[in-house]
Amino acid sequence: MNEEQLDLEAGLAAEAKAEPQTPSGPRRIAVRDLRPGLQVEDIYLLSAKETKVTKAGKPFYRLRLSDRTGSIDCTVWEIEAMSAEIKVGDLVTATARVTEYQGKMQLEATRVVPAPPNVAQPQDFLPSTYRDVEELKGFLRFHIDSVYDPDYRALLAKIFDDPGFMQAFVTAPAAKHNHHAYLGGLLEHTVAVADICEFVGQQYGRVDRDLLLTAALLHDVGKVEELSYETVIDFTDAGRFLGHVIQGVALVWAKAKELPSFPETKLHQLLHCLVSHHGELEWGSPKRPKTLEALILHHVDNLDAKVKGFLEIVEGSRGATWTDLRNLFRRPLHVPRALHQEEDFLPATDEDLET
Repeated sequence: MNEEQLDLEAGLAAEAKAEPQTPSGPRRIAVRDLRPGLQVEDIYLLSAKETKVTKAGKPFYRLRLSDRTGSIDCTVWEIEAMSAEIKVGDLVTATARVTEYQGKMQLEATRVVPAPPNVAQPQDFLPSTYRDVEELKGFLRFHIDSVYDPDYRALLAKIFDDPGFMQAFVTAPAAKHNHHAYLGGLLEHTVAVADICEFVGQQYGRVDRDLLLTAALLHDVGKVEELSYETVIDFTDAGRFLGHVIQGVALVWAKAKELPSFPETKLHQLLHCLVSHHGELEWGSPKRPKTLEALILHHVDNLDAKVKGFLEIVEGSRGATWTDLRNLFRRPLHVPRALHQEEDFLPATDEDLET
């Protein structure tokens, strides 16, 4: 271990010792604050577990460990080092060393056992947006209130003024993996898509601005029912059978039918934006975009998903110049220079680190 790594470990240990003790123990080192060379013995949520075999025929475990600040791959080379009864969704105590492989950090664990009982709940370890949720809700409400068309405005109120739906919407992730796959991700993604659609719509004539903005706000509402997140982020049975595109269309259609005066032509144009927002049949869209608003929505949705996915990949390769090619884009990605500097990372807050 070099001098810099020793200093880092000493500093983190001193910081943890200085922290007030809580019922769940001293302050933790968040996943996003892990650095190569560190030794850790900490509690994580087991979000994925797979048994693999080396070229020599020896079995080992490939795990994914998570907390509220992110996730990290973990390899357990010795099968007996991990308790056999541990399953996905459990809290575990892992003793491991942080290493780096092909520009990506990972853990190599020598021991993985069930976490002590009553230390924390699994949902406390699910990754969560670092954005201020109340601020995001304010941005969402701003966009809703900016819709002038009385029919679209009434439909948005019918959906977003439902307290139960709104609570689920602001809590839900936007995906199981690849982009915005954390609590609050759906709200964050929706606000971003609405922001960008508002801007793009101003650049071109003949865009039905209220239709485009309403579609942006509603395009992913089906994810409230598609994804579950009690212990790990996964698909519900309905989500696997139908998918959020169909689930979202069904929800919006049903709410529109509760408004007897809602024009059928407007409803069809709005539903077309929702049903085509993935762009291509092979990407999960029953229809491809056939209106200007649907076309804009598709590309804006894809842009935000891809940019966020890119940032999440390169942030997981901090300190490297290139990522490996095992990612959403299936190619090495260049890590921006700013991510090489420690001070450019968002610091973990006390709330992030408490368990």
